[in-house]
This record gives sequence, C-alpha cells and structure tokens, in this order.
Amino acid sequence: MPSDPPLFAVIMPTRNRASLFATALQSVLEQDFDNYEIIVVNDGSSSENDAQYRKLVEGLPRVKMLTLSRREQGHGQSYTLNQGAAEARATYLCFLDDDDQWTDPQHLGRTARVISVGEIKPDLVLANQQAYRGDMPAPGAVWVEDLRGRLAGAPDPGGAYVVTPAQLLRCPAHCHLNTTVVLRDLYLQIGGLDEGLRYECDRDFYLRAIDQARSIRYIPHVVSRHNIPDPAAKANMSTIESELSKRLSQLRVFDKAALFSARPELREYAMRQRAYVLKHIATEAARLGRLDCAAYYAREALITQPTLGWLGVTALYALRRPIVRATRALDKRSNRVAGPGAPRTSPR
Repeated sequence: MPSDPPLFAVIMPTRNRASLFATALQSVLEQDFDNYEIIVVNDGSSSENDAQYRKLVEGLPRVKMLTLSRREQGHGQSYTLNQGAAEARATYLCFLDDDDQWTDPQHLGRTARVISVGEIKPDLVLANQQAYRGDMPAPGAVWVEDLRGRLAGAPDPGGAYVVTPAQLLRCPAHCHLNTTVVLRDLYLQIGGLDEGLRYECDRDFYLRAIDQARSIRYIPHVVSRHNIPDPAAKANMSTIESELSKRLSQLRVFDKAALFSARPELREYAMRQRAYVLKHIATEAARLGRLDCAAYYAREALITQPTLGWLGVTALYALRRPIVRATRALDKRSNRVAGPGAPRTSPR
C-alpha cells in the first residue's frame, strides 16, 4: 500500500553549486517538523558536481533527486521548479534556492499549524526573509516585510493574518519563493512557472497566484536568508542577463498581468508597473546611445502614465535624435572625403 502523501514538498533547484546547496539542504533537514519530502532538481550540473550532489543526498530517506540533461545555461528556474512540482506527492509546495537557506527551524511546523486552523484551507501561505549583501543585512523593506504594519486586528490561532491581493500589492515587491507555500492544486491550476521567462518568473508566478487564490495567509516571521547575488558573478540568472533583457522580461510579466488577471486591482497594478518599466527601458536605451529606441519607449511610457516631467524627457529624446543623426551623417561624409588613409573621427 502506498504511504499517505506528505503535507509539504520542498523543491530545491540547483546547478553546479554543490557546496552552497549543502548549506541550503541542511537548513531544511533541521526543521522541527518531519511531514515533508525534498525534491532536488539538478539542472544538468558538471560531472564533478554530480558526484558531490549524489554524496550529499545519499541515504536521506525523504530526499529524491532529479537530474536533468545538460545544457550550456541550464533549463532555467521555471522549468526546474515545474519538474519538481510534477514529481512531488505533497499537498503543498515550498521552494528554496540553492544559494539561500531557511533560518527558522519552526518554519514548516508553524505553517502546518496555520493550515490546520479554520474551515477554509489556505491556497497560499506567505512569510518574510532577510536579504544580505555579503555579511551585512540589506536595509529597509525588500519584499513584503512592511505588510504587518498595515494589518489591523489580531492573528488567527495559528499566528497568521488573512490578507488580500490589494494589501499585498502595496508592498515594495512580491513575496520571495523561498518563503512562499502554495497548494499544489493551485500551482498546477495556474500552470506553474512560465517556462518562457528566465528572469522575473517568480514575480509572474506570484501575481498569477494571488489573482487566483481563494484564501491567502501571511505569517509575520522571518524564516529565510536571501544572499543577494554578486553583480560580478556569472553563475546566477540575475547577473548574466543584460539590463535591457531584464526589463523586457518585466514588461512581459506586467503585460500578462494586465491582460489576463481576473481581479481589477491586479490589472491596475500591472498597468502602473508597466509604465515604470517603459521609463527604465527608455533611460537605458538613451544611455547606450540608442536614441531611436529611447524616444519610442519614452512615448509609450508617456501614453501609459502621462506626467509633465516625463513629457519633458520624451521631448528631449525626440529632439536629440535628429541632431545625433545629422552629426553621424556629417562624420561619414567627412571620412569619405578625407579618404581611407586619413584619421577617422570618433563615433558619437
């Protein structure tokens, strides 16, 4: 007879970071609640790391490791997490990045108590984490840390608050996957993570999840440590993508939310955020000397969210564009007249 499914599945994607993964894995094994399974998704690591991963999970009864085929840049976070979710037997899914760690041994036990109270079981249970740059905590609210200050009344007997999407959208950003617990049925219902996104896939999932969730609980505890990636590193998706590539991913996320969200507050939020992203794209394009693109995206932002200040920026980009074109045309003409042996003018 098959055993009853566990309450939680902890899905841990990893690639070529066995030493960091060992710390993350140990933080899960130290939980004081044992009704869980661990699904490790090894995203095509090198032979050397493969051997280290096998050694780390060998003999651990609750741990199962999936090893994906090798690709130059891996399959990406969305694909690996979806593979882990498909393999999981548990009722709820949890996630932990291989370069982060849970810092609260009571995290799963506390979440189990929250799930057990009340007649309606939550679709989502959210908590907080602390971001670090090296050994120093990052100041201020990064994700949903400031949510507690806007909630009235006392928590439920499990220590959690019932929250709405409208309340969550007032936070600086989304709840990180490290501290998100989602009903597996909801995860599958909304299609998991978008495998067409290699950046901002977690934000996209969060917006779709809070849009479709019937009940959301918030536990005001810090349960995880997030290590902000070093910008000079090349092993993390947030550092190998260019600034414009990241912004285009954000644009897709908010276009999806604006078009497909069921809740009007989600659609309104996405439209506002889309305007900010368009402004960032215009500014970055101008920095790179792409004034044609800068003028185009500046106009798009102005249409989406018109302000006098941004009207001035849009006009500036539009006026600079023909000047730069004329200057480049003069440079090319001068270089042709001077002949191939003459010193060429510097490009602008």
